[in-house]
Amino acid sequence: MRIHVDKIPPEGLEIAGEIDSHTMSLDMEDQGIALTGSISVKAKVIKAGGEVFADISLEVPAEYTCGRCLAKFAGVLKKEFKTSYDVQPGEIIEMDEDIRQETILDCPMKSLCKPDCKGLCQNCGQNLNVDTCECPDEDKKEGKTKNIGLDL
Repeated sequence: MRIHVDKIPPEGLEIAGEIDSHTMSLDMEDQGIALTGSISVKAKVIKAGGEVFADISLEVPAEYTCGRCLAKFAGVLKKEFKTSYDVQPGEIIEMDEDIRQETILDCPMKSLCKPDCKGLCQNCGQNLNVDTCECPDEDKKEGKTKNIGLDL
């Protein structure tokens, strides 16, 4: 997303656009997140002297992998942030790198399909949110369920 500094009026400028998430090097597969659409960006830009201030909000649809049961679920990654740029007359501001970094920083370390996800049985691998398994009860007690996947 580009902003021509000389085209920012005194009252500011509101811009909106889409950025293809695949062109931004947003590799978040290790965190169990796959971006499934374009990044929708809205920005309010104000110029004051030799600086440009931007209030930016972004949204991107994503498919998450639960860190406990490994189920896939859809969601939307949302982020709002502020940034500023030192500028010269005639300069063009390129905001894509800031948007890329803020998107990565806002990704959760571990996504859960629901707050009370039961995870997988440590013996047979059954998703305990879906059904019980035939393993002995002592292996299924709280604290014994193996939360394989993205747990740290």
